[in-house]
Amino acid sequence: MFPVQKKILEIKERLRPEPYDWYRFNSFANIGQLEKILPGGVHDIARLADGAPVADIGSADGDLAFVMESLGSQVTAIDWPGTNANRMLGLALLKRELGSSMELCEVDIDEQFTLPGQRFGVAVCLGLLYHLKNPYFFLEKLARHTHHCLLSTRILPPAKVSDAVAYLTGFREFEDDPTNFWFFSEQGLLRLLDRTGWDVVRHTITGDGVDDRFFCHLQSRFAVTAQTFRLTHGWHKLENESWRWTQQRFGMIIDNPEPCRKLELHFRIVPDLLEAPLVLSATVNGMLLPPASYTEAGDHVYANAVSLPPGKITLDFQLSHTMHLEERDLGLIIATPGSGVVSEGSGIRLG
Repeated sequence: MFPVQKKILEIKERLRPEPYDWYRFNSFANIGQLEKILPGGVHDIARLADGAPVADIGSADGDLAFVMESLGSQVTAIDWPGTNANRMLGLALLKRELGSSMELCEVDIDEQFTLPGQRFGVAVCLGLLYHLKNPYFFLEKLARHTHHCLLSTRILPPAKVSDAVAYLTGFREFEDDPTNFWFFSEQGLLRLLDRTGWDVVRHTITGDGVDDRFFCHLQSRFAVTAQTFRLTHGWHKLENESWRWTQQRFGMIIDNPEPCRKLELHFRIVPDLLEAPLVLSATVNGMLLPPASYTEAGDHVYANAVSLPPGKITLDFQLSHTMHLEERDLGLIIATPGSGVVSEGSGIRLG
């Protein structure tokens, strides 16, 4: 047992997310199942994430999310109050009692949703898929946001069907739960994963031939080749689903870039930031680039010649000063589309 598990169980004995109760199933049981698809079990999640955040989607009380955080991952717990067993009050209560820095995000993944942040190294989606009205959209969307996915779902038993099919349940047909929708056969699930852009690295099926669960480690084909960026430090929350304020120091990592000879950062300076000339400096993979000074408000481009081979690019920027508003440290305004794809619409461009 991980030390944080004991703390969580003690908290749950002592407190309740009033006026509700805790999630009624044992989320910690998933730890043993993850050992069947990951050589190092839950310890492997931080390694797979490779420094990127981890998303726990459909996280219930966040038991597994807090375990992953305790092992060194930066975790975002994503759920929706309308379908969460205690309206996410359990997540908030555990976060407070554990002194956690985990980000809690309310996202209705039954809608045409967007995910917070740009990129996740790993998304954990356990016992979630059969609760979704549109699993195809969810998996296809997720493949553009994360490199790896750890997924489990209930499947139709082999004795019932061997074809690639999905069964749509009746209202409250299974476990008196109206949020159960789709149960796939094994072949149906494998086909769904393939068509939504995932390769199955390893999988296992556990159960008794009646209640069977499919656990798998997936790798996104899109994430392997797409030129994408992920924010690392120094960014405020996304505004208007398109841009963010930076802090004085901010950075990002670009995955799978083409060989490039030019780096551009497109940004906006507001007048209140120019009580003194603003100096912007940058490093690329630890290499210092020439700084630039700005004395006028408006839109600007910081451009420098670079010579970078294919691979991961780590960018770090620093401003000479910032302004403070509503207890926030504010620097530049930069476009950061929610898809995380480096494009003409984003503030960072390579050429």
